[in-house]
Amino acid sequence: MRLVIVPICLLMTACAGSVDRISDMRDAAPEWYEARKQELAGEGYPKLSDVPVNTSYRTQQRSLRLVGADKDAVLAAFNADPRSEPSNLTPDAIEAWGRDIAQRLNAMERPANFLTNAEINSLRARFERPRARR
Repeated sequence: MRLVIVPICLLMTACAGSVDRISDMRDAAPEWYEARKQELAGEGYPKLSDVPVNTSYRTQQRSLRLVGADKDAVLAAFNADPRSEPSNLTPDAIEAWGRDIAQRLNAMERPANFLTNAEINSLRARFERPRARR
């Protein structure tokens, strides 16, 4: 009988200690834990019956018509602009145009006018000054 009572007593003390640890962990839980617990329980959300009814439907419909009219005016102005006409060039014509522009750019190239090493050393000698030290 003693052999049964001793393990039961040990088991009860171990359980009591873990209950204390669990309550300590709940007290030390981060701030977001409570909000997350309510969210998972479904609390804090409005009921569908509490959602307000939209009574300004007619006003919104009128403003949507005005926005549609503005869109049509912008589209008409875009289509009236001569720059919005589709291109009548073929892919070969576009490639020829690109080659022509590239040739013109290559013709404008000039040789680089960099400083020579002697000029660089001369400039360094002019501007190299000893710095004051503490």
